[in-house]
Amino acid sequence: MSVEQIVPLITAALSADKGEQTAAQEQLEAVKPLPDYATSLLTILFRQDAPLAARQMAGVLLKQFVENAWSECPHTAAKNLVKANILPGLADSISKIRSSTAAIISEIAVLDFPENWPGLFEQLMGMIGSGDANQIHGVMKVLDELSNDITDNQVYSIAPVLFPQLVQLFQTEALGASTRARALSIFGVFTTLISHMDSVETGVTEKLLFPILPGLVDVCLNLLQGAPSAREDYKLLTECVNFLTKLVGTFPKQMSEKISASLPVLWGVLTKNAGNHITEVVNNPDYADEEGRDSDGGEMGFGTLVQAVFEFIQSLTERKKFKAMIRKVLPDVVYYLITYLSIPEYQIEYWDADPEKYVEDDDEDSMNYTVRTGAMELLIDLSTELKTSYVEALMSAITRHISEAGPISEGYTWKLYEACATALNISGGAVEECIESKKVDFNFAAFYNGVVVPGLQTARPYLLGRLMWLSASYLKMLPSEEALNALFECTCNSLKVGTPAPVMVGAMKAVYTMAAELEDEEEQKVLHKPMEVIIPALFELASHMDGDLLMLCLDTLRVSVNVRQDIVATEADKVNKFLVELFVKHASDPFVVSQVNDLLITLADIDACRGSIQDNVVPVIMQMLQTPLSNSPKKQSDEDKEDMRVEILELMTVFIRKTPAPLPPLYVNDVFPVIMGITIGCAKESTAILQSGGECVRAFFAQGFPQITAVNYNGVTAMDYTLQLIGKVLDPDMSEFGALYAGRLVSSLIKHAGTALNINDILQAVLNKLTNCEAPMIKQSLLVVFIKLFNHDLEGSMNFLQTLSTPTGENGLVYVMKSWCDIQELFSGEYETKVAVIALTKFMPFLLNSNSPLANITVSDDEMSIEGGRLTRSSKTVAAGVQIPITIKIFKILVQEFKNILEEKEAERAGDEESDDDDIEEEEYEEETQIMTLAQMAQFLGDDDDEDEDNKDDPLNDVDLHDHLSQFLTQLSTHGSYSQLCQALNDNEQKVLGSMLVSGMR
Repeated sequence: MSVEQIVPLITAALSADKGEQTAAQEQLEAVKPLPDYATSLLTILFRQDAPLAARQMAGVLLKQFVENAWSECPHTAAKNLVKANILPGLADSISKIRSSTAAIISEIAVLDFPENWPGLFEQLMGMIGSGDANQIHGVMKVLDELSNDITDNQVYSIAPVLFPQLVQLFQTEALGASTRARALSIFGVFTTLISHMDSVETGVTEKLLFPILPGLVDVCLNLLQGAPSAREDYKLLTECVNFLTKLVGTFPKQMSEKISASLPVLWGVLTKNAGNHITEVVNNPDYADEEGRDSDGGEMGFGTLVQAVFEFIQSLTERKKFKAMIRKVLPDVVYYLITYLSIPEYQIEYWDADPEKYVEDDDEDSMNYTVRTGAMELLIDLSTELKTSYVEALMSAITRHISEAGPISEGYTWKLYEACATALNISGGAVEECIESKKVDFNFAAFYNGVVVPGLQTARPYLLGRLMWLSASYLKMLPSEEALNALFECTCNSLKVGTPAPVMVGAMKAVYTMAAELEDEEEQKVLHKPMEVIIPALFELASHMDGDLLMLCLDTLRVSVNVRQDIVATEADKVNKFLVELFVKHASDPFVVSQVNDLLITLADIDACRGSIQDNVVPVIMQMLQTPLSNSPKKQSDEDKEDMRVEILELMTVFIRKTPAPLPPLYVNDVFPVIMGITIGCAKESTAILQSGGECVRAFFAQGFPQITAVNYNGVTAMDYTLQLIGKVLDPDMSEFGALYAGRLVSSLIKHAGTALNINDILQAVLNKLTNCEAPMIKQSLLVVFIKLFNHDLEGSMNFLQTLSTPTGENGLVYVMKSWCDIQELFSGEYETKVAVIALTKFMPFLLNSNSPLANITVSDDEMSIEGGRLTRSSKTVAAGVQIPITIKIFKILVQEFKNILEEKEAERAGDEESDDDDIEEEEYEEETQIMTLAQMAQFLGDDDDEDEDNKDDPLNDVDLHDHLSQFLTQLSTHGSYSQLCQALNDNEQKVLGSMLVSGMR
């Protein structure tokens, strides 16, 4: 197809007419396989007389072709033609065409460079040397895209040629700040890559980087000492700071002198601009929050520069080598950070127009960056890393600010008071710790009388809300009962419809904080009287709120209810009806629904509320489970419906677990069959519903197994339902992740049904599913079914398993033992690990003391390693695929498990003895690589924090695994084969046994 034929199709694809647009897109899709498709698009992209929109569309289509079809495209000549003619597009006079060309080149290079595009790098270097600004700009975009895909081997040939060019470009003022910033950014990517290479091949950094870095840092510091003359300059200055931060992380030791020289310069950026920030941003009603964007859409402005400096300071605090440096200037650092906490006028207008944004932005975990949130984040980091020194600096900075400030009624002063209160608020944990340990003396009474009292009397909503929250955070330090009563009165008066949002938000956070601060029942008595006003007021406010404000209100209610359960108990029907209405109204908003559920779960703990929940909540949510509709104005997607069903199933699981036996007829006769029907019916479409429904069924087993098994559900029994469900979760054709909790479900059924259950078919299905799974956590779930049986009756379970076979004909017991030994070191969960280890200590003596042919089983001795976050076979195994007797494998596993226990105990001991860095004189710091053990990684990747309710009554929970293993290994040392077993251990495993002083060690 010719260019002339494609141009009209591209024009039509840009049409506003949907029909014409769709038809053109279909025709373009149809001509993709033609040999000249790609070359025609390239021609249109570079055609100067074509409309810009058509040229851009041609670029988009060509990029999509490269991404999706380039590798499989058989038209080699056409592809070579594209590569031979595309580079001149980097010199196009239109920036958007240069960017499009660069993106296409980068995509092709990822696939073809260097093997199938050998001359690319040399051509790009030649274009840089041309001196043409457009060409250089285009080449920089290519290198920027390509730098993240460069391999270690390519670095050796590319770096010596590229680095001098990048340094030259970075220092050439005529090229403009954006291109210079990009050159430094590319160099930074290579810096990180080479630092990683150096850990494998020593000397790479000395050869490729260290001759260049000192001079590059000097240029960065010189630039940072100058004043930006245009907005684009902020991009260059920000990149300079980012580069210096990168050096802190990659070469803290080698570049320490340069890094130390950087702090005064970057500190100057903050101090010199603090005054301008107050006058031009904070107090300027005409200031518009427009950071500006570069050609790639990235922000550039003073805010991004300040954020970069904050991140530089943060990186220093994370290195012991530089903490002393930060401590020396910490009082000034905190002083100026408080200045940058000041609320700008434009932000007030923004929050007044949308109060939910205030809730979102004022959260410590806010994802919306402003100078204020950046300062908050750094203050929190400093309080964590430097503790005592930080708190001392904070007291000094607040005292200094207050002494310099005028009366609170004057313009800017209230913002300064609010900033001081914010700093004190977010540092509460560190301040409280230091005061309790008497490391810092803080006269809170003076602060309260000098700042809080006059602040609470002002008409400044943001200050008033903040001071209520602050006072609640330091509730135990309030100077008098009068101050406490004043806080209660102010808080209660602020929880009214029509109150300015910042005041209301501060009051809700104050209530939440007070309830959390006073954990002891005796301490909470002081809140009993105020809660008579607060709890009804919060329910009233919730009926007028949406979004983040509603979630904050519901969360506050949740903790308040625990203080005065009797208040909601007397109005249980009204409260539950209101909450279920919220559930229905916001069914499309999983965040609000989750908060409603949390509050309902809290109410389910109150005896007087359970009946009301059954009458008012359960019928409604069960109807929604069957017909997932919402009154929310937001249209529900299939994903929304799935999420809502999962929330309902999880909520019902909690209701059932919290309801004492016997279960009410509603649950047994109506809820159970509906949940079974939904779970089984949605099995193929939704793994999440299958998992949550299975957990709900387990709750029924735990609380009412005799009840549900005594009911006939229109010809279907509870056991019929359960066997159908187990058949679904263990179906080999189903996603393996649907079986995540299958082991729990099967174990629960066996536990409650006992001898009444025909277990053969179920365990055969578990075995078949086990052979079909790859993920260790899924395998663990299924293996635990057999492991529990082994602990209950070892020989009986072994004999039974030997009657089963895998789909490929392998003996069932042999397959289970091999699979178990294969992933035991990846087990996660305290209970699961414990029952598995205990079962292995039962197996070991049986195998050593019997003539069972099982002792002749061999299993893989491959070690596991972590590569790219994945758990894989180690490439360092001496003999790939080596097989060892199962007795030796189990012995090695038990030694490793004992080692894990010792490491955990040592970590706990070290944590208890850890001293505050502030009290230890700084020593010479040397890098220490923190290595996460395999067991820790497995726990991190797969552990579920939720304790399984059904396992709480298992006597094995009471076993001290350290003592159990220690005794077992000691007893084993007297066995005749012990010496032979020890010979199979590696050095680390020998040391573990040596630490026990077990006799028989060599």
